[in-house]
Amino acid sequence: MIKITALYRWHEGARFDHDYYHGEHMRIAREALGPLGLVRLESDRVMYPGPPRPGQVVALTNAFFETVEQAQAAAQKTAPVLTADVPNYTDIQPDSYMAKMKAHPLAG
Repeated sequence: MIKITALYRWHEGARFDHDYYHGEHMRIAREALGPLGLVRLESDRVMYPGPPRPGQVVALTNAFFETVEQAQAAAQKTAPVLTADVPNYTDIQPDSYMAKMKAHPLAG
């Protein structure tokens, strides 16, 4: 399983609309990535005691695909539409990376 993660690190004066991100942006992502092999889509609102400090991650998305080829093609084909929507919910530039997932069964 291949995971593409996009994460948002807080900076002083940043703006982030979690309702829009977890609602409308995830709808746009599902519609764009779904036909390209998307297996699962997750979005997190990271919570801290108190307001976020600069550098802390405030939100992230994980998009899962079966193969590296699917993930790379999906990232390349959908980047324009997903990037165009970013200003609708934040002024934070997202960081992203791709990872190969490894399962570790529970002992028992």
